[in-house]
This record gives sequence, structure tokens and C-alpha cells, in this order.
Amino acid sequence: MLLGRAPVVTRACRLICLPASEQITNERRRRLHKEASKKGRTVSQLHLELCAWTLLVTNIPTDRLSADHALTLYALRWQIELLFKQLKSILRVHQSTTANEQRLRCELYGKLIMAVLLHRLHAAATIGLWQTMRHEISMDKLYKRVQERAFTLLTRLQGRLAVAWAYLATELKRLLRHCIKTTHPSRPTTLEKLDAAPATLVLLPRPGP
Repeated sequence: MLLGRAPVVTRACRLICLPASEQITNERRRRLHKEASKKGRTVSQLHLELCAWTLLVTNIPTDRLSADHALTLYALRWQIELLFKQLKSILRVHQSTTANEQRLRCELYGKLIMAVLLHRLHAAATIGLWQTMRHEISMDKLYKRVQERAFTLLTRLQGRLAVAWAYLATELKRLLRHCIKTTHPSRPTTLEKLDAAPATLVLLPRPGP
């Protein structure tokens, strides 16, 4: 081992190769050609062939996570990416019109507080609707419906918190009917995938020696 350099730690991992459907393969190749055309490049044959496969790398052993279960968990991971996309596209957390540091902090904290409140409302509403009707609430639709009522809600918050909360509770019962997520048979939602997954999907710690 060379002096002054930290030792390299290696860990075993698995490469999971799952064949993609024809529809997904064609969509990937279409996007690949479109992106390459924008940059004036040519798509290689290797990249076109890889579009027919979903490749995952994990250090979880086979006896704890099957290939199909790994694909289900990967779909859940995508929800994190969607969260950041919503924070930027709807709440505009990455944009501001002020150059004053204190105002910027207040604006950013306000947006993040609103994001937390909306996600808590979304989680509670989705759980209730899923357990009774097997439907989900669209986060995008909920954001936009609340945004339409933001000025009214702010006006009530400047008075009494109880009044603002009562207004929001009443409005939620009405607007949630217009926030149900649209589903498609060929595109199962995250909850539908979890509902269809076997109970063994839960990762349990390895038993001790």
C-alpha cells in the first residue's frame, strides 16, 4: 500500500439485466435519436441495443432482493426525482426576483414550508382515497388547486389561524374531487405496483450468526 493514500475498499455488487418491453424499448430509442439530433450526433448501435434492457446495480444479495423486486424499488426511487421537479416547476424554489439576502431567505423558507404542508396533505388524502376507492391524488393537480386559493388562504392567515385552517379543511373536501390522478392500464402507478408486489418485498435484516 502506498504511503499517504487511503486504502481502497471494494464491495461485491450485482448487475441486474432485465429485458424491456417493445413499447419501452422503442420509446427509449426515440428519445435517444431526438437528443442526438439536437447535438448533431449519431446514435451508436451499442446504445440502441442497450435500450432493450433495464440495467440495475445493487449490493443487496439475491436472497434478500430478487430482480423483479429491485425493479419495483427503482420505480419508487423515481418519485424523489418527481418531487424535485415539482418543487421547481410549481413552487419555483429555484427562482426569485429579489437580491436582498434576508428577503430571499424568507421567500425560500416560505416555499419549503408550503411544500412540506402540501406533501403532508397529499399523503393523508392519498392514503384515505387508496384504502377506500383504490385511487390516488395527483400532486400536480393538488399544487395547482391550492395555488389558485393561495391569496384567499393568506388573507385568512393574517387574521386568525383557526379561521384559515377551517377554510382550508372545507376547501380540501371540495377540491380533492378534482385532483384524482388519471390512470392508464399500461402505466401502473407507484401504489399499484406496490399493491401488486408480494409481501416479501420488505427488506428484513439478516439473521445473526
